[in-house]
Amino acid sequence: MGENATVEAAVDDTAAVDEGTGEAATAPAADAPEDGGAAAWYRDRRVRAAAVLIAALAITAGAVFGFIKYRSVAGELAALQQAQTDRDTAAQVARDYALKSLTYSYDDPDAFFRAVEDGVSADLKDKYIAVTDVLKQLIVDGQLTSTGEVLAAEATAQPGDSYHVVVSAAQTTRNLQRPTPRVSVILLQINVTKAGGNWQVSDIRRANAGGQATGGDQLPAPEPEPAPAPPAPKPKR
Repeated sequence: MGENATVEAAVDDTAAVDEGTGEAATAPAADAPEDGGAAAWYRDRRVRAAAVLIAALAITAGAVFGFIKYRSVAGELAALQQAQTDRDTAAQVARDYALKSLTYSYDDPDAFFRAVEDGVSADLKDKYIAVTDVLKQLIVDGQLTSTGEVLAAEATAQPGDSYHVVVSAAQTTRNLQRPTPRVSVILLQINVTKAGGNWQVSDIRRANAGGQATGGDQLPAPEPEPAPAPPAPKPKR
């Protein structure tokens, strides 16, 4: 009976070994799904990484495009603001010059010419110089005085950093023949040019005056003497 127990034990051990061997033999088959899962996991990881990279590139591209668009819009806005600033400056230059051209007195005619020859182009200055003697004599002999008040100014951009400004002003004048002040509303066309960062007036004329502008356009001519009355009709005989 002891031998039988020994044999049975040996058989059990052999069965155990066989079972272990069978498990060991079947282990590679169990490993196969694990290898396939690892490959799938790596594929998924690569896909996710690619998706993240694409998303990052899209975000970067969007940011770059947005920055470029912002720069473009900011540049356009800055250009519009600069254009408005230049128009405002040109209008103010024209307003100031309109006051100069409408302010003179026979007490000091030279002050008028000093004022209107300052801040102008060489051509306009030469025009004033050419008529200085005539206008000065006109101011003194007619005892002309004038003051002005600017009512409004509108500037329009022209090619070459030039602006055409229409100035509405009220001019109050007196002279020897008409000592009572008279107020007239006039329109002045003033060209303002930006040259080398400086602003200057290149032309001035009355809106209702034809021909080339000169300083005389802003000076009222003395009123003519009243025409003699027609002779009384002769009585009928």
